Amino acid sequence: MAWYSLPTRRETSIVLFSLTIFVLFYNLESSFRQLRTLQDWVAQGGSKQSGVAGNVDWEEELYGDWTLEELQVAKNAESRHQESVKNSTSLWGSRERSSSSIHPEIYGTVGVNDGYIHWSEELPTTTIIKHVPGSTILDHVFLFNGTVYLVTDDPSFPPVDAIASKPAEVPLSSDWQVLSTEKGREVLGQYGGLIHGVTWLCTDVQPSNYTLFSLWRTYSSLNTSLDPADPLILSPPRRIFYPNIPALIGSRPEMNAPILPRQRSPSGFHPYLPKAAFPTLGLMFREDWQDFASMQAPFLLRRVVVSDSGAARRYKEDVPPFAVPLAQLSSSKYWWEPIRRNLAAFLGVELEVKKNWIGSQKMVVTYLSCQDDPNGPKLRESDHEALVDMLDKLGKNYVVNVVHASASWKERMAAILRSTVVISAHGNHLADSVFMTPSSRSTLLELFPPGTVTRDAELSVKSLGISYVAWWHDNCYPAYRVKF
Repeated sequence: MAWYSLPTRRETSIVLFSLTIFVLFYNLESSFRQLRTLQDWVAQGGSKQSGVAGNVDWEEELYGDWTLEELQVAKNAESRHQESVKNSTSLWGSRERSSSSIHPEIYGTVGVNDGYIHWSEELPTTTIIKHVPGSTILDHVFLFNGTVYLVTDDPSFPPVDAIASKPAEVPLSSDWQVLSTEKGREVLGQYGGLIHGVTWLCTDVQPSNYTLFSLWRTYSSLNTSLDPADPLILSPPRRIFYPNIPALIGSRPEMNAPILPRQRSPSGFHPYLPKAAFPTLGLMFREDWQDFASMQAPFLLRRVVVSDSGAARRYKEDVPPFAVPLAQLSSSKYWWEPIRRNLAAFLGVELEVKKNWIGSQKMVVTYLSCQDDPNGPKLRESDHEALVDMLDKLGKNYVVNVVHASASWKERMAAILRSTVVISAHGNHLADSVFMTPSSRSTLLELFPPGTVTRDAELSVKSLGISYVAWWHDNCYPAYRVKF
């Protein structure tokens, strides 16, 4: 309603009273101090010579004499950030226990203008950091017109066929080539593009389900003293190249043909896994490799970790190709723990072991059922039902999970992360068992169909200190005793 008349005396009094109360109580301490000052002034007869009331800074008395510290908001934000980092369980560890000089830089100080390098006559040479057949860490690798160039004058440099292959065969000079420094200046020129960070390179046509597992074992051999409580000082990998695998399966449709969805090429792991366990890792396929080859300019890769099953198979036949670095490269006992913890943090899984009412640890048993999987081996229905019935009768000291093949990736991985024992029929899905809880009681039980025995799951879990048992018919084989 509009106000057309002047305020009444009562309304004016209420407003003045409210303002007086507000002024007095807005800064209570200053108000009392000022009242005492006025009393003293009155007691002195209101002498103008005292000058007390006349020299009062009313702004200071009303609003206080505190000041906002410069950049205080930014400092508070930084302190909150440091606190969050301190309490973080992320893959790369806590900054509280590491100095800035050793903490891994994900992107470092690389800017948008740092993708170019002019080496002139000082051509960077390739050095071997770690090497076993099929698994190699190299610094300063060149990619030019689709060919990988290794520039070195070192006569002890390993042969190219021990490093890489042209799908499973000895690589041609158009694929991989070793150049002397003098020849390198002639072929590569004086400048080129610069690919920063750590690059993983898998040259296989059909990568193993253990490709990421094997690559990380090779890379983590650079830090053999890792402790579970320590931060990881290795720079995280930024990309993985699959130069022999297309991004999508099938031929490219014609321009005017109906649009049909195409499936992704198999990479050896669930597409969610690298995004959760290796969050800095970008996937690049044959099309990306061809893009670099078509640019007609050399690119220098700072550090490359190579995984090649053909090279491993040529020089080491007694173990699967992915397991060569597991057997021949030294590493910390906890080399896989940062990756496992990163996946657990992503899925919100607490890694503390559950205990019963008397304080002893509960065994978490997970049965990965394949009965609803249309492909791959599975148990006879009667055996499956007998196994589930037996697990249900284990008692209160056990936590039992029955995870079906149709379960979501998140449900399956969360169950495996908590598991002390994993039971399942033989299959590629057992590659996920490397994420189970490592302990003296941790065990993988693999049930083989008749006429099938492989060592992939055995070698992978044993490299983590997890026990392994194989079943075939009614026979138990705690065999294949491989030491790491």
